[in-house]
Amino acid sequence: MSTPLRDIVAAELAASGLDQTELNPGDAAYVENGIRGVLSGLKARRAWENHIGAILTHKQVLEVTGWTKQALSQGFDGAAPARPILGVKDVLRVWADADGTGWMAASWMMTEQPELGGRTPRQALLDGDGPSVVDLAHAATGRLAA
Repeated sequence: MSTPLRDIVAAELAASGLDQTELNPGDAAYVENGIRGVLSGLKARRAWENHIGAILTHKQVLEVTGWTKQALSQGFDGAAPARPILGVKDVLRVWADADGTGWMAASWMMTEQPELGGRTPRQALLDGDGPSVVDLAHAATGRLAA
């Protein structure tokens, strides 16, 4: 089920009590800038979601999965029962200094790599090739630093 953006904006305006407010030029510029930021973020979120899959907030993941915060921090594969992806912590440690936001690491984890036989790093981890993925992560982050 989808909701038109216009409906969300109208509902939020009404709930805030500001839907009938007249804005001075400074307030109008402030609101326009904020709206542009939200829309830019929405476009970026959609682009990332198309590349790496569904993006949920921390709270949404906990609600959907019923996991604890500790379990979520381990990183899970799609198997049932849920279990940590072996090696994911080692790979993310390599990326930690090179990618403060985590977006490059997320993209890299979901992008097929020739060095891994065309598999994604995530798939290679699931296949048990952790050391190869860690080595490749070092190479990738090294190229970024150069």
